[in-house]
Amino acid sequence: MREKTLKGSLTVEAAWIMAMVLLSIAVMLQQACRIHDETKAAMGLHEALEKGRHGSAKELEASASGVQEHLGRLMFFPDCDLAIKEKGKRIYGEGRGGKWKREIEAERFRPETFLRKITLIEGLVKEDGN
Repeated sequence: MREKTLKGSLTVEAAWIMAMVLLSIAVMLQQACRIHDETKAAMGLHEALEKGRHGSAKELEASASGVQEHLGRLMFFPDCDLAIKEKGKRIYGEGRGGKWKREIEAERFRPETFLRKITLIEGLVKEDGN
């Protein structure tokens, strides 16, 4: 016995599939914007910290505000904030935006200490003869 088939349209099914495809694309774009902003803010924080490491204490806030102006308007974090502080020989940086938060710290760069160590090592090598 042959089954009877009816002619029909796939419009309803295609509409659901298109809705899912468009929703997936929207979610992927949103995540791409979030990753972009997290990366840009983290790199800005790192740049401000490195500028603060090599500069004077007065330049700490100037480096943070300069980098924050350079960041411009981010897509996902409308209120991104960067702060740089110095405590002793270490410099601390903190970045916040939405639910994102990143902390970074580094020791203040002192080239004279490095040069003293290198001179000491060179002196020891010359005395040892190797």
